[in-house]
Amino acid sequence: MGTIQHSVFHSEILDKQMAISTYIPDTHNQYGKLPILYFLHGRGGDENFIELLDVKSVADSLISSSIINPLIIVCPRMENTRGLNTDSESSVSDNLGSIVNVGRYEDYFFNEVIPFAEMKYEISERFIGGASAGGYAAIHYGLKYPSMFSRIGGHMPAIEIELEESDIQYYGDEKGFHLNNPLEFNGFNQAHQFQSWYLDAGDKDEGGFNISMNMFANHLINNDMKVVHHIFDGHHNLQYIKDNIAKYLVFYNGKR
Repeated sequence: MGTIQHSVFHSEILDKQMAISTYIPDTHNQYGKLPILYFLHGRGGDENFIELLDVKSVADSLISSSIINPLIIVCPRMENTRGLNTDSESSVSDNLGSIVNVGRYEDYFFNEVIPFAEMKYEISERFIGGASAGGYAAIHYGLKYPSMFSRIGGHMPAIEIELEESDIQYYGDEKGFHLNNPLEFNGFNQAHQFQSWYLDAGDKDEGGFNISMNMFANHLINNDMKVVHHIFDGHHNLQYIKDNIAKYLVFYNGKR
């Protein structure tokens, strides 16, 4: 059986203690290089997201049944952000009674999370996915850094068709929203052609992200990208992700 390891480290970029939870498959030393999946939590979540989803039991079962190949799964603490660089200094902002974290979260992920997560292991390839705000971040990273991630998943991703004024802090400013809006991305290049994408949302998604997810899927298709997309039964909640996590893991590292 695999294990979940918890790590805490000081982020120099954010100037605070941050944490990571990592699923390590059983007897991983037998496999040599392994792929690694970065799975990002949504708003209000933290690194314990993979335990709330019972990822260990699901991955153990799929691996032992030879449905998927062994892989490492990493869930870093991203706080209440969309994984972007929104300010040079870290701070907490009040958004209509809800806390929003601002700072260099994109730099934190690439310059601290990835090196920290991979320093112990030889990695064969890198995947990224996430739910809600984490799904937005995964999509943003997959688009912006295509050579780093071969498989990208956005699960009920928080893609906004139009910017709501209350969400400006997630992007830094209105310009940041448009610069980082997946629906407006037009920088596709040859590296993107080697990627595979999986997008999904619930048919009763309270944020309407089933609609924006389909729009983004069509945007990828129109740019000759490899993408599968689904509307499943469900709401915009933890249960939706739990109901579908096995499908996601088969996409990321199923037998091919």
